[in-house]
Amino acid sequence: MARSIFGYLEEESSRPGQRLSRDLARHEEWSEAILPADAEATSPEGETDRRPLKIFGLVVGVLTMVLVGRLFMLQIMSGEYNLALANGNRIRERVERAPRGIIYDRNKIVLASNQASYDVTVVPQLLPREEPVRREVYGRLGGILGITPAEVAEKTETSCASKIKQDCLRSPIPQLIAAGVDRNKALLVDQSSAALSGFALDVNPIRQYADNNLLSVFLGYTGRVNADEAKVNTTYGPTDLIGKLGLEKQYESVLRGTNGGEETEVDATGKPIRVLESKRPVPGNNIILSVDQPLQEILAAGIQKQMAASGAKRASGVAMNPKTGQVLAAVSLPSYDNNQFSRGISQGDYRRLLADPGQPLFNKVTNGAYPSGSIIKPLGAAAVLQESIVTIGTFINDTGRIVIPNKYDPSKPSVYQGWERTTGLGPVNVLTALSRSSDIFFYEVMGGFTDFPRYLGANKLISYYQKFGLGARTGIDLPSEAAGRVPTPEWKKAFSGEGWYTGDTYNISVGQGDLLASPLQMVTSLSAVANGGTMFKPRLLDQIVDSSGKLLKQAKPEVVRQGFISPSNLAIVRRGMWMAVNDDNGTACCKIKEEVPVPVAAKTGTAETVVHDTGIDAAAQSRPHSWFSAFAPYDDPQIAIVVLVEHSGEGAQFAGPAVREALTWYFTQGAGAKR
Repeated sequence: MARSIFGYLEEESSRPGQRLSRDLARHEEWSEAILPADAEATSPEGETDRRPLKIFGLVVGVLTMVLVGRLFMLQIMSGEYNLALANGNRIRERVERAPRGIIYDRNKIVLASNQASYDVTVVPQLLPREEPVRREVYGRLGGILGITPAEVAEKTETSCASKIKQDCLRSPIPQLIAAGVDRNKALLVDQSSAALSGFALDVNPIRQYADNNLLSVFLGYTGRVNADEAKVNTTYGPTDLIGKLGLEKQYESVLRGTNGGEETEVDATGKPIRVLESKRPVPGNNIILSVDQPLQEILAAGIQKQMAASGAKRASGVAMNPKTGQVLAAVSLPSYDNNQFSRGISQGDYRRLLADPGQPLFNKVTNGAYPSGSIIKPLGAAAVLQESIVTIGTFINDTGRIVIPNKYDPSKPSVYQGWERTTGLGPVNVLTALSRSSDIFFYEVMGGFTDFPRYLGANKLISYYQKFGLGARTGIDLPSEAAGRVPTPEWKKAFSGEGWYTGDTYNISVGQGDLLASPLQMVTSLSAVANGGTMFKPRLLDQIVDSSGKLLKQAKPEVVRQGFISPSNLAIVRRGMWMAVNDDNGTACCKIKEEVPVPVAAKTGTAETVVHDTGIDAAAQSRPHSWFSAFAPYDDPQIAIVVLVEHSGEGAQFAGPAVREALTWYFTQGAGAKR
């Protein structure tokens, strides 16, 4: 045996590789009392089992990750939400809506202003978290507003885009619960605000449009922001108002103000402690239109009288300053009350407007597209003079008809008649062709075929129509506008598969066939004839001023095109239009020269139409559209007017008197009397 370093003997184990240690002198008896019983047993020395330590570490790691994840969710992902909850318990925000800019006519007559409207809104994330408490609040608010708690809950908890209720309840975005609440109910909501956690009373200025507003489709209206608009305009909330149509939409950025508001700290009972921040609202800017409201009313009254006389259900008219492009009046009839939309139109009222055969929601001045009839002839006359196809000394014999043989079936020739179908008008030049509205003259100088040696041809005629602005949008300051149509051989081939015939040229030369134009396009082209050859972009805006009246912008005339017709040729065209009013055989006489105190130039138009319109009875559809165009004074044009009375009859019979009454008033009582 060997002695250990502690003074006792060691006994060698009989098993190789292992050693048993014993305390033969009982030196270890002192330790047996504090060691476990198995400590006395001999055991082989080996590695420690680390599995419990690993399991413990894994559990700690998982718990740490859960804790870190929860902290991330609370502080990062939901930080704004939780902050809002905390602030919602001590901070109350009140939004003070900015008034929208006022819309005036050129005489500072108010066309659109504001009036207070009370709205009840909710910020869902500020509602009580416990459902029973939340239901109690719903019941309290419903009792004030006169609706059921279930209706309040539906508007509150399903008002957001998500279909998940909890997502809606977490939304920090105010949602509209009730609009246009009457004053007494609004007062009760305001007085009960401490008991209506999450709900608030907003004062929202809504639009008030002038009574008997005849500019409805031009002014448009405002309404609540929808989801698509909110995506485009990210600064708007679902309770905000935005311009939906017309000038309200076109000048939204000008008319809209900047909201103000106040942040107030409250105690646990909801009583105010102090104001943290206050900001005054900034009103929107005002716009002054070029429209003359008294002229607007006179023109509308004259057109309505002719609608009643003819039984027409639709009509339109537009007046323009030919020297600037300013729109002086714009009438689309029947009209509608846009206050219905600003206050929130009912489904029943909206359906009635849509079903009205008069199409009150449709802007006929800018979006209508109609065969123009003979009011287009001054444009064609300018073209053939400019191209030297005719001069003032060129005469053509109007026999009342042109017959084109059919080479495939001689028994079925194509016959093109003038309005005087029996004897015709006899020899006419460009002046008498305009004053007496000779179709035959324009057939021959535009499309040829008879013995007349030269003619303009379809392509050049189309080109001049386009130079006068037909077949393209005018660019007026409104959100939408129709381009109309100037048919071309290529268009016809693609549309019908047929080629272009001489008859197609005949038709468009007198404003028939596939040619379509709006009243706005026709008054714009008429203005170019009146002013000596300058095409102006039409516009409704005259000035932008701030709420104090300070001028911010003065709109200026914008030239689109000029110089494509010589002034001397246009002077001939104007002379022919003057003769239409002043010669005994002129088609546009209709008492204009007796009643209007200044010389007038005009052109009538009677447009046949084969459109099958379900809103118009069969007898009315058989009647042509009545057009009348005029400018005055003849020697120094200040105003140009075009009127269309749909499915009424001859141009001079119905559209003409409406123009005459407007011109008479304008030059006796209106702005023209001051010149």
